[in-house]
Amino acid sequence: MNILDQVLDVGRDIVERRVRLGVTGLSDAGKTVFITAFVHALMHPGRMTRLKAVAEGRYRAGILRPQPSQDLPRFPYEACVEQLTGARGAPEWPESTRSIAELRVSVRYRPRGLMSRLGDNVLHVDLFDYPGEWLLDLALLDKDYETWSQEALEVARSADARPHAEPWLEFLATLNPDVPDRAAEAAAIEGAAKFTAYLRAFRDARGRSTVVGPGRFLLPGELEGSPLVSFCPLPPPAAGARAERNSLRRLMRDRYEAYKSQVVGGFHRRHFARLDSQVVLVDIAGHASRGGAALEPVARSLDSVLRALRIGSGGWLPRWISPRIEKVLFAASKADQVPTDQHEALDALLRKSLDESIRRTSYQGARLEAFSIAAIRATREVVAASEQDRRYVAGRTVGEERDVAHFPGRIDLSGRPQGTFEVVRFLPPPGLDPAGPWPHLRLDRAIETLIGDRLR
Repeated sequence: MNILDQVLDVGRDIVERRVRLGVTGLSDAGKTVFITAFVHALMHPGRMTRLKAVAEGRYRAGILRPQPSQDLPRFPYEACVEQLTGARGAPEWPESTRSIAELRVSVRYRPRGLMSRLGDNVLHVDLFDYPGEWLLDLALLDKDYETWSQEALEVARSADARPHAEPWLEFLATLNPDVPDRAAEAAAIEGAAKFTAYLRAFRDARGRSTVVGPGRFLLPGELEGSPLVSFCPLPPPAAGARAERNSLRRLMRDRYEAYKSQVVGGFHRRHFARLDSQVVLVDIAGHASRGGAALEPVARSLDSVLRALRIGSGGWLPRWISPRIEKVLFAASKADQVPTDQHEALDALLRKSLDESIRRTSYQGARLEAFSIAAIRATREVVAASEQDRRYVAGRTVGEERDVAHFPGRIDLSGRPQGTFEVVRFLPPPGLDPAGPWPHLRLDRAIETLIGDRLR
């Protein structure tokens, strides 16, 4: 964060009450739906019974206000509501985040105790959204080019990835990256293109939540064609070899370091360093349905990301000098894909998968919660007459005219799927009211965790 941003933040904090909330998670974790449902719930709090300001009758209203950052796109809240409610056709889930965005919702409430005699207060809630692909780049801040190259090549040579990486790996075998090379620029561009093609093919084959990066290779945004995304990993040099001047390795290493400094570091300083609270969404049920091994790279990547964030107490320094994320919510999203009698086990799987991250976050002094949610509940539960001990989730799926009942399998309390476990992607529930409360699972608890103490 630069000095001007610090001064502006201090000034705003003096004259207004606000909280900056970051919403993160890998692709398909449900960030866009979470933000839309979060804002809609603050504007239509009829089902927010676990939000204490609502339960105590102190909540007045929430409205959308102009966002504080004039240089960021506005989160498309109205378009998302139209898609979810079927205003222009059948209800559908909004598209995943492809760029950064911000939205402000302002809440009027009556404070507790003697402060209530002074009248209502207003809290501005600024939500910051960004692509899951960019989230993973924070892990690069602690890695040099050689370490990153080694890790990326290990993944590319694995049994699952190699079929997609073969054209790029064959290209690498033709290179002599440690000698001066006038064609180094052309080789860097071609290598980056083949590397990007491999990343996209691997992700498409395994699902959007597959852990691959760097993020801007998949969603370059304004960096399309820039030298900042014209590099790729290289095999280690031969024993005793050194990368000479004007060599391809020097060029690749310099661009990687520039990517870290200008793209990742700049993004971190400009946005992450200013957050007060953080939501980390993880589609635990979806990953479990792809096998227990699918959770391991997700957990490692999220742990690396959390290491890069400023989480916990800043010690004796005031927050405007040493800004920190004070509250973190780990949320297992899309809990409505699993019957409620398994939600305790789903929570156990979340905690088990992110055990190290959760323990370190607590140790750093941040307030921590970890539980399962469904920002919008798309299913209902049914029980077959012949199977009273088995609960199904039922809802509308793509291509079906009637609701479909599905039993995903079981997760035991140790957090392990028992036998076959598979979730189904349900469509948004019909009849969502754009001007009324929406069904959910523990969204009110999530809101209370993140901003409840600011509404007292």
